[in-house]
Amino acid sequence: MAKALRRVAATLIDYGLVLAYAVALAAVFVPLSFAGIMVVPVVDGLGSRILAQVIAAALLSVPVTVWLASREWSARQATPGKRLLGLRVETLSGARPSRPVALARTALKVLLPWEVAHTMVWDLLAWPKGEFGPRDLALAVTTYGLLGLYGLTLFLGSGRTLYDRLCGTRVVGT
Repeated sequence: MAKALRRVAATLIDYGLVLAYAVALAAVFVPLSFAGIMVVPVVDGLGSRILAQVIAAALLSVPVTVWLASREWSARQATPGKRLLGLRVETLSGARPSRPVALARTALKVLLPWEVAHTMVWDLLAWPKGEFGPRDLALAVTTYGLLGLYGLTLFLGSGRTLYDRLCGTRVVGT
């Protein structure tokens, strides 16, 4: 249980750094939009929603995923949060994760849930217009289901999350 709580705290530290990056992005793009330079299109239909999500993924989700993964395939085998709390990622044999393994692990941990959640947010923004339907409910169930599954696997049994199990990794204390 203590290690699970350290992992949650490490994730919160990492997300604090991600928040700083998101604020920096907003500091650049919000003034541009007020100046009439639209980097992200006005969302008024499915095509523009998809384009807006692709742009957001390219500017936020993908760079964050690659950055976090690069910390785990590095010699330290840890994101800043994990490093501060004495944790590191390793393969089941105790080796440093390869780049593909670290990328897959982080994509399952960050990129997949974020993009499903972003899709849900775009759909919820359309809800007041009467566009919320069965697909949106499926996205909400998927988003909360992933979060719940990740949380359950973190706190039950060996403490290896679903993405750790799928990638053959584990988080250990140093």
